[in-house]
Amino acid sequence: MSSGTAGCKRVHSIEVEQPLEAERVQHGLLLVKGRLQPKCSTARQLKATLDLPENPPREQLTQLSATGEFKLLFDLEQPETGPEPKPECGDSDESVCLLELRSCTAARLIRFKYKPRQSSYRVQPLYLLCQDEEKPVEQQRQVQSLIDLNLRLVQSIYAHKLQAAGFANRTFTLNGECCSFRSQLTREQALAKSEDELWQHFAGEIIACPQWGHQILLKFVAFVACTHYDGDGVAASGDSSYASIRRHLKGHAALGGGGLALFGSAHFYAWPRTFSEIGDCVRSTERVDIARLPDESNYRRTYGGVYASTLGAVCHELGHCFDLGHTTEGVMGQGFDYLNRVLTVDQPTEHLPQRIVTAAGAARRTAAAASAGPSEGSAAQRPRFTKLKLQSSSQLLDNYHNQRRHDSFYFGRNCAVILANHRWLNLELEETAASFEPADIQLNWATKEIVSSRPIRLVELRCNQNSLVAHYEEFEARGGEEAPVHRFQLPASLWHLLAEQRTHYVFVLTTSGDTKRLSCDL
Repeated sequence: MSSGTAGCKRVHSIEVEQPLEAERVQHGLLLVKGRLQPKCSTARQLKATLDLPENPPREQLTQLSATGEFKLLFDLEQPETGPEPKPECGDSDESVCLLELRSCTAARLIRFKYKPRQSSYRVQPLYLLCQDEEKPVEQQRQVQSLIDLNLRLVQSIYAHKLQAAGFANRTFTLNGECCSFRSQLTREQALAKSEDELWQHFAGEIIACPQWGHQILLKFVAFVACTHYDGDGVAASGDSSYASIRRHLKGHAALGGGGLALFGSAHFYAWPRTFSEIGDCVRSTERVDIARLPDESNYRRTYGGVYASTLGAVCHELGHCFDLGHTTEGVMGQGFDYLNRVLTVDQPTEHLPQRIVTAAGAARRTAAAASAGPSEGSAAQRPRFTKLKLQSSSQLLDNYHNQRRHDSFYFGRNCAVILANHRWLNLELEETAASFEPADIQLNWATKEIVSSRPIRLVELRCNQNSLVAHYEEFEARGGEEAPVHRFQLPASLWHLLAEQRTHYVFVLTTSGDTKRLSCDL
């Protein structure tokens, strides 16, 4: 099929939602979203040609949605025809790339630069093996490769969503390839532990590990190898609810905070193992046989739904490691189930059961505080999502309109501000962090103020029980017109929640990337 339409007399143009011209792309998986304007009644496809240095041009033919939208995903590091990635660019190396887009009568040539991101603040992937767990080296490598690929996609999605929120193209740096980590737990001990207990134990082991424990500029995304699902038990119970599936899933976690985001590995059956499989995995409608495999798709019961929800959960829990609280919508709220919509067009609007936040146990308190480094020390009490009943008809209508306006997978304004000013994502803050002492941030009880030695960028009031953001204030000097803010007086209603009812705490972010939790707990 041709990307053009013979005989079309209209003059079309191709708009790219996040213009790439003059951009310096720092992540290896390039996600491009755009639209053919005006909508063409006969054009069905768009042809994209990517020209990378020292590689033959590669082409991609993608479908246009009913409204003319398209999405493209390219791997800037791995040639499509070869198994070996290109050597990583050095500090001074930068690739100039050309992307040509054609559809109907429209053509557009985009020039951008690619340089793999380098930062002292990094995220290290780990594959957690029990002491008595024997897995062939080749099998370990296959799983590690799967983890690496999907974390690169998470890296790209973070950059894409921050740019969509109006910030520079920023994301986190991966420390390198996924490594196996041998735990002192036996498989039997690991399967007997709760999510919180697993988080606490593995966080403690990583902190005590000579290889990783003293690297305070590392955060970790870890996957438990021994996760076990008792499908026979689910089938015998006759209960196919999420709660039943979860009760029969052992050695599993989906928790993040401080320096560790921890997950199980039972849902890898739905994850792509190669770049070419990503699209098929996202769109897969294959039904999940819950007598054999655990379903974590928010009741979609499809492989594609499992992939969207579980990789979305990785984005969500990693957000907690970057000091994000909960929101009512978006990645840090109800929206992480909709990761599929980031990568697809013309997906049907999905009416999924809402999730609510419940406070996680205190089991992570010690380990999270120790592993948090310069991040928020309250990550130990990070809550998690559980299921709630189906939405009302009015909520379904709101959900429908929201999905039409966005892809339902986005960072709220306050979350985007934190990420854009976080040391793990903002390269410009590295020199500041090395040159200055940490900011002194305190509550002044006499004046009911937050006082900081560095300018304040954001203040949030979060609920103690579930870290849900109840209110936030953003501070930004624009063009030198506004003086930096070092003191902020909380309104009386917020001070009441913080100091009198003590149901909430304050999260503070400075312009230098310092974060602090302030509470009035005795």
